[in-house]
Amino acid sequence: MPAISQAFRCFDEVARRGSVRKASATLYLTAAAVNQQILNLEAQVGLPLFDRLPRGMQLTAAGEIVLAAVRRSQRDFDNALAQVEDLQALRRGHVSVGVSHATAEYLVPQVIAAMHGRYPDITFSVRAGIGEELLRGVAQGEIDVAYCLRRTPPAGVEEMRSWSQPLGVVMAPDHPLRTRPRLLRLRDCLAYPLILMAPDMELRSMLERLDGGALGQTRPLVETSSVPMARRLVARSAALGFMVPDNVAEDVAAGRLIWRMLHDTGAQLHSCAYQRTGYAMAAAMEMFLTELEHAADELKARFETGVSWSLGDLAV
Repeated sequence: MPAISQAFRCFDEVARRGSVRKASATLYLTAAAVNQQILNLEAQVGLPLFDRLPRGMQLTAAGEIVLAAVRRSQRDFDNALAQVEDLQALRRGHVSVGVSHATAEYLVPQVIAAMHGRYPDITFSVRAGIGEELLRGVAQGEIDVAYCLRRTPPAGVEEMRSWSQPLGVVMAPDHPLRTRPRLLRLRDCLAYPLILMAPDMELRSMLERLDGGALGQTRPLVETSSVPMARRLVARSAALGFMVPDNVAEDVAAGRLIWRMLHDTGAQLHSCAYQRTGYAMAAAMEMFLTELEHAADELKARFETGVSWSLGDLAV
């Protein structure tokens, strides 16, 4: 996409590179030309945007504010161009989205593959990270939409869609709890070793809201912020973990793990899509979210009904 202005383009690149010289090489401009654009922008703002240090250019507080505004403006400009292309029926566009690491492993590749089959000219940028990082990326204009477990968004960011996900128990295929009791609750799991997510993660917070304090009296075998680590540990031990379908779809399909839904009241999490307040969504992003919603609903239905399934069943 073309830059909304040369000054913005130079400013953003210097902020990324931390150096006028490095930015000039990337932009194919002279260092003097890039520096002049920065000086012109600083004159408009009325404050220095960078501290000139021996080790390079470092954003000032004013620079941080302007950079966020520049990136938001560029995103809005790109979005406007994409909508113009949609009006011309070119079926081109770009999807810039942030998702959790687990979603990036499984659901998103399926959605991208499905969309590519119908719209081969749509391109994608996918950032994987934790929810707080993704929402900051939305607020700063670095990504258009974040898809993660529900949390309080920062100023200027709003929840636009949500999908419920059941919370369940994850275990090795030969674990004794795989068939009993019929309706599994959290209290049925506390006699076994537990692999728990870190205390600051939403999966852990949900568990602690369910049990009335009993979980706090249990010492977990392992605490981790890594969902892949938790999956591997559970698959190789008698320990239990607690995850949503999005976290374990591939391992369950391959027979490496068993997932059983918790029947405690309130054992539902919500994955949500967040965008900047007032953001006008392009058609490519609308199609992406529609496909993602379809895939997430299909996954949830198969896990809740307990029907056996394979990876091919979830092709969108």
